[in-house]
Amino acid sequence: MKKRIWLILFSLLLILPIAYAKDISFSLDQKEYYFRTGEDAVITLNTENTYKETINGLLSYTLTQSVNQGNFHYSSTNTKSTSFSVETGKKETPLSFGTSDTPLTLDVNLKFSYNNKDEPREVLLEGIKIIFVTEESQKNNQQSTASASSQKASTASQQADPFAQQEQDMQDLINQMLGNEQQNTQQQTTQQKLQNNQALQDSSSLKQQMQKQFQEQQATKEEFQRQLSQNPEFQKEHQEMLSQGYNLTSGSINPTANNTGTFELNYQKQDGSQASLKGQMSNGELQSLQKDTPETRQKMLEQLEQNKQFQEYQKELQEQGFQKTGTNFNQESNKTNLQVNYLNKNNETASIQAEIVNQTIQNITLENNADKKPRNYLWILPITLLLSVLVAFFAYKKLRKKDLPEIINKEHIEKLFDYKAEAAKLLKKAEEQFIKKEYKDAYGTAGQALRLYLSYEHGLKKETTNDEIILHLKHNKKQYKEIKECFDLCSLVEFAKSEANKKDFGMITEIIDNIIK
Repeated sequence: MKKRIWLILFSLLLILPIAYAKDISFSLDQKEYYFRTGEDAVITLNTENTYKETINGLLSYTLTQSVNQGNFHYSSTNTKSTSFSVETGKKETPLSFGTSDTPLTLDVNLKFSYNNKDEPREVLLEGIKIIFVTEESQKNNQQSTASASSQKASTASQQADPFAQQEQDMQDLINQMLGNEQQNTQQQTTQQKLQNNQALQDSSSLKQQMQKQFQEQQATKEEFQRQLSQNPEFQKEHQEMLSQGYNLTSGSINPTANNTGTFELNYQKQDGSQASLKGQMSNGELQSLQKDTPETRQKMLEQLEQNKQFQEYQKELQEQGFQKTGTNFNQESNKTNLQVNYLNKNNETASIQAEIVNQTIQNITLENNADKKPRNYLWILPITLLLSVLVAFFAYKKLRKKDLPEIINKEHIEKLFDYKAEAAKLLKKAEEQFIKKEYKDAYGTAGQALRLYLSYEHGLKKETTNDEIILHLKHNKKQYKEIKECFDLCSLVEFAKSEANKKDFGMITEIIDNIIK
């Protein structure tokens, strides 16, 4: 009898920690749900929360849609996320997956992600089917439960969705605000509640607005991410990273629309080597995709070292006692700027700079700071001083004979520097840059052409800013609104505050061309 009691007590000791372990579990009464076409597909999700408080997180569901009609077969996959709260204890939550006018099958995977003391956890409920049929007799609903409990988020899950942490952070912020409001409401006296009623209403409205904004941003991010992941060029580069032994570690996306924005993915090998993929997508098309890995850098450097011009510059530096110290890489759209740095015993620096565009080396230049070092030419000073005095004397005598208000008139300046022709050249260069998809450079060059022309045309004859030119035109009661619009559009794109637009750029170049002519 005593042995039996001890066995029971021992069994209870084993069971109790499990029973009181903090956990979240999901379950369904069926694995396959049948619905008639036109009928709303609603299933009941059973949740159990053993935490002492409501757990807020993100509920993601991946839908794989399959349609089979005669010889026609279609399949597509889509993932969506929404904020989701799991209350304490056992609850039933209806989930709607919409309706369908045609027979089809939806394969559904559910994932609930949340943070527990800064540890990412998740509940995965997979292998669910929603089947739309045309006849009632085709329904085959059977009792077949499916369940899953929370576990530590796997590395694979984090790599599959490197953008999820941004969404979770935003949701945590909203949940924290909601939690603080509830706590403050409980601590308030009746008098305080009456006094702060309007403030609470305003706060609640603000949080609802934030929640709505968050959901809209979430939907935009999801659609942008989906279109990016399906892009063939992006898929090729991503798979190549994985085949080289890189693992996806983090990522960020900054969409301005469903199919427009920038992105950056970071990768790392087991040996610590780091790489990245970043670029810009506009209207569903990749405008730029920059791949930065140690392998591509080494390949570009080897290509540069085989160039004859580079070899000549490097030989010249080595003969002057320079030694190579390192290489800097800087990517701009489809162009990579390389700078190979050198140093000699006197701590004088030099560098060989080159551009690589579409795997072609361009514009190799040598910059040797040792050549710029001042030399001892003191013996020239007396002669230079004497010549300067003579030139000044004869110039003074010549000018005294002329009773003119200006030394050189405007026509002579224009002969020396044809600012109209130079502005036209810059505008043509801007149009060529736009065709090459060098959008920032194109808008910047167009603005430069307009500034150059207006500066000389209105007698400023110096390097000016957009604001200085507009202020000058206003002061002299000249037309400026159209010019200001051009400057503003150029600046927005040049400084990455707006996207390039063919229609806007065409309008800008037409206005500038008319002004110059």
